[in-house]
Amino acid sequence: MSALYNFFIFLLKWYFKIGRHFSPKLKLGYDGRLHWKQYLSEFKKNNPGKLIWFHCASLGEFEMARPVLDKLYEKKLENSTILISFFSPSGYEQRKKYDKVQGVVYLPLDTKSNAREFIELANPYLAVFVKYEFWQNILRELEKKKINALLINGLFRPGQWFFKPIGKEIRTVLATFDHIFLQNNLSQKLLQDAGIHQTTVTGDIRFDRVLAIKNEKHEFPELKAFLNSGFVLIAGSSWPIEESLLKKVSHKLGKKLKLILVPHDVSQAHLNSVESLFKGSSVYRFSKMNEDRNPDVVLVDSIGILSGLYSVSHMAFIGGGFTGALHNILEPAVYGIPVAFGSIYNKFPEAEYFIRNEIAYSINSSEDLLNVLNKFISNPELAESVKNKVQKVFKANAGGTDQIYHKIKGYYSF
Repeated sequence: MSALYNFFIFLLKWYFKIGRHFSPKLKLGYDGRLHWKQYLSEFKKNNPGKLIWFHCASLGEFEMARPVLDKLYEKKLENSTILISFFSPSGYEQRKKYDKVQGVVYLPLDTKSNAREFIELANPYLAVFVKYEFWQNILRELEKKKINALLINGLFRPGQWFFKPIGKEIRTVLATFDHIFLQNNLSQKLLQDAGIHQTTVTGDIRFDRVLAIKNEKHEFPELKAFLNSGFVLIAGSSWPIEESLLKKVSHKLGKKLKLILVPHDVSQAHLNSVESLFKGSSVYRFSKMNEDRNPDVVLVDSIGILSGLYSVSHMAFIGGGFTGALHNILEPAVYGIPVAFGSIYNKFPEAEYFIRNEIAYSINSSEDLLNVLNKFISNPELAESVKNKVQKVFKANAGGTDQIYHKIKGYYSF
């Protein structure tokens, strides 16, 4: 299996090398990895303390790790320094200037030589991986160097290849983690049945992150008239399929519905296409709003404010649910509002739980979305019921960050 894995890494190398000529994203990833050795050498000269190295695949995994990163920044462990590595440009490009850590770098492709040099240059005191990151050569190198590794916010499901005969070798790699922090009891049982017992169920630590966001101040004076004139539905990280459904629904509900549309893609070309789609409705870009304007649709043309906008909305419709890449539904739910999304959510246990408890709704068509909207528009008391359920869910699932922090802190007593 190791030979097959290394052949996969070889193919991945050529995928980047050839694909960079056709894909801007692949070019970013390829070019960003050209000088990682030089970066790590300079980083270690300037940051000689005990290194805690976090690896995140992309931006979503960074957001999972962020409560722990913020806690470490707040507590400032003596003589510690923090480095984050990313695999994907979507994570690196957005967080390369994250000011609560000392360094951010691309993870090189996991060849045996790269793994050996990365660990030698970085020389981490502790390595922390997030959710699904199992780079075999790197983990083996950490094991060889007797460097402790943690997995945080791990999530496993029956049927994954880890638990099939073909996954025997990756199970031995999972066993190299000093400790694995998991999102749910099912994940723990699956690992225990596979002979991996160094586990703790903390819940999804994104609960802690969104609770922290909720406690921040969110004010949008430029939306004053807009927010006071109807039922506000926010479309968070929407893709064209969600936007098409929203067009049909807004046409049927008319002035009853006020829409905040936050596309996943905020390029000028996509913003223009959304404006064309909603031709016939009054659409204003967020950057041009003021407190007196009251359009049918506010089109958000910047990034970084979505989580705050959930706080002023009555309901959220989250993108990615028609492709199996559902965006974060905890961010809107923390404000006690109902959430809707597409029907492909089986990889997201929080989505299944929310649906069972009528906090969230699975949508297959514009008719489904229309029915859910009418349900809450005509019966405001239902929103209060959702709010009460959400409060209980978040109370039950908060606190995982502290467990992980104390585990990390414990390594510093040696």
